[in-house]
Amino acid sequence: MVKIFKGLLFAVFSLLILFPKLSLGQEVLAESVSYSIPKTIYFTGEKIWIQAQVLQGNSPTSSHVLYAELLNRENQSVHLAKLLLEKGEVFHFLEIPDDIPSDNYLLRVYTRISPILDLENGLQQQFVTVFNPSIPPQVRTELASVFETEVETNSSLNLSKQSLFPGERLTVSWGSLSNVSEVIVRVKNPYLNMDWLISSSEIYDGKIEGNLLPELFGHIVAAQVDPRTVDTTKVYFLSVHGRESALYTDRPDSEGNLYFDIGGLKHWDFMIAQADQNGSLLDFEFRSPAIQTNFKQGFEFPELVISTKDQPYLQELLISRGVQTFFIEKYSQEPVPVVTGFVADRTFMLDDYTRFESVETVIKEYVPMISVRTRKGLKEFRSINENGGVFSGNPLMLVDGMPVFDSDQLASFNPKNFEKLEVLSRLFYLNDREFEGVMSFSSYQSNVGGFPLPSNAFFTQTPGIQIPVELLQPITAIPEDAGDYRSILFWSADKMSEMPKTNSFTVTIPNLFVPFEVEVISKSPQGEEVRNKASFWVKKD
Repeated sequence: MVKIFKGLLFAVFSLLILFPKLSLGQEVLAESVSYSIPKTIYFTGEKIWIQAQVLQGNSPTSSHVLYAELLNRENQSVHLAKLLLEKGEVFHFLEIPDDIPSDNYLLRVYTRISPILDLENGLQQQFVTVFNPSIPPQVRTELASVFETEVETNSSLNLSKQSLFPGERLTVSWGSLSNVSEVIVRVKNPYLNMDWLISSSEIYDGKIEGNLLPELFGHIVAAQVDPRTVDTTKVYFLSVHGRESALYTDRPDSEGNLYFDIGGLKHWDFMIAQADQNGSLLDFEFRSPAIQTNFKQGFEFPELVISTKDQPYLQELLISRGVQTFFIEKYSQEPVPVVTGFVADRTFMLDDYTRFESVETVIKEYVPMISVRTRKGLKEFRSINENGGVFSGNPLMLVDGMPVFDSDQLASFNPKNFEKLEVLSRLFYLNDREFEGVMSFSSYQSNVGGFPLPSNAFFTQTPGIQIPVELLQPITAIPEDAGDYRSILFWSADKMSEMPKTNSFTVTIPNLFVPFEVEVISKSPQGEEVRNKASFWVKKD
């Protein structure tokens, strides 16, 4: 299915209707971001599950997109996930790329506007440790193992045992604590002394600069052309492709900025940008939504150095990477509030007809409202309107929403992977451009059906918002048909779990012979957050 949107008009409508304060020059209500993760030590390929909430005052935010980012010690973004906010909340994951080196990374969570309006509350972050077996960290043989330390005790927490065998039950209680907000039992990360949320004011220098782009319906794709040579009359096309495809257009402003508001189409696999008539894109680039920050002088990432004596414990943790969390994807494209054409006059399901080896033959045989002409040795298409008149130029030609400006190439292409053709035999207006009809092909997989990428097109395999998920069991569920190698034993923020109704609960010990820790987060009488921790060992027989 192909949809066509006027990106600029859609964005303006969004701002005027849902963010009227922007148009009146008044202050936009700032957003506060909070999130939780179940542990801080991972291997590449693992999922970092995230429970997040974004508020404007005491109400859920109007923003629809949350960003989860991994930042390395060189202040470079190595991965950025787009998560769909629903009523200001999301429960989803960031999947750690397989190609990043072992190191400590900063996990940052924010919306498109939250760090700009309020850096302290709108940008939340904490360190996570990531191991890549193919790119290990620095090893120092003279060091003792960081795993071989005494268990940590806490007067506010009571653990029934400090050393347990697999399959035993551990009871945790905290009778003296009140206003408990979160409880976690997880593998201990001995490589991080600072494993909590870090205040932005502690690590960043200055404010976050940028244009306010509230994402009220979905993701906004930003791009830039060279402001020194910008042509503000030139039309740029952006097609996004996934289970559905869509086409968006915009013209640059005087500074070369382009904004394509993708709106209700949430999920896609790749994007293709083109200039009108397949013009040059040498001065065109996409702009990442990842925020740009500067670290304060003296701020450094914790160094990740391991001992050879750590290897047995890391091997145990590597086994836990294989523990699967079962979930289903909740795929649904939301209705788009503002849509401009096109409504097809006629749709041809190509499987209903004898297949031919060229688009030209298909058009000649089955599509009476389009004719094929030869001009200077090249094939062109002409729409025939409802009065029988023939237009003088090519219609707007699309393949899964991607504009095609070479009619001769399309005419000779084998449409074996095209599922249908939608035809509009009237004048069609797109961003004040007039097209003499529309002929739009859709492939079976919405992946342009093998049609060659236009010579000057800009292709990027940047996915859209991750499809929302629904857990089929708690993240901490004990596997039924495999060994118990869980690294997370309890997490109250898990959508399938609940905060203990009393000040105690029990967990089953896995076959993972490493230190674990219990963390109970509460509030002091003064309203300050207090993190209470105690640890225990899983021992072998």
